[in-house]
Amino acid sequence: MRGKGPATPPAEQQVSARGKADAASTKVEVEQDATEPGRALLRLRYIEPWSVTRLAFVISVALMIVAVVAMAVFWVVLQITGVWGALNDSVTNILSDDAGSFDVSDYFGFGRLVGLTLVLSALNVVFMTALATIAAHLYNLSASILGGLKVTFLEDQR
Repeated sequence: MRGKGPATPPAEQQVSARGKADAASTKVEVEQDATEPGRALLRLRYIEPWSVTRLAFVISVALMIVAVVAMAVFWVVLQITGVWGALNDSVTNILSDDAGSFDVSDYFGFGRLVGLTLVLSALNVVFMTALATIAAHLYNLSASILGGLKVTFLEDQR
């Protein structure tokens, strides 16, 4: 620690200063190394599963929005560049029945692809949220047995 500032409060005071919601979501132990004053060892022993569930849900919904917008842009780009028309011509030539009734947009239309993307993304939201919650519970179980994740932070010496 540089300068003559106030002493760093103990870990319990730091956690309580952040608020009760953050204190409930994680349990962190701070160990001070006497040999190096700018070094702190932290051990993460507990992660609140409800916090993980909320975060995983929000991230999954954001990814769902990105996937739907990306699919819409991709379909429009293929339409503008004429890929769908070229694909129609190729399939009509391969079939060579002179019916001319084949249209690729009947199978890969804008509404159908965006709807499929929405359905798959909704399933992704459910599975990602459930898997993240299960992973938080498994981490808490393993951390209670093995002691958690130990991280060392060093002060920047500029």
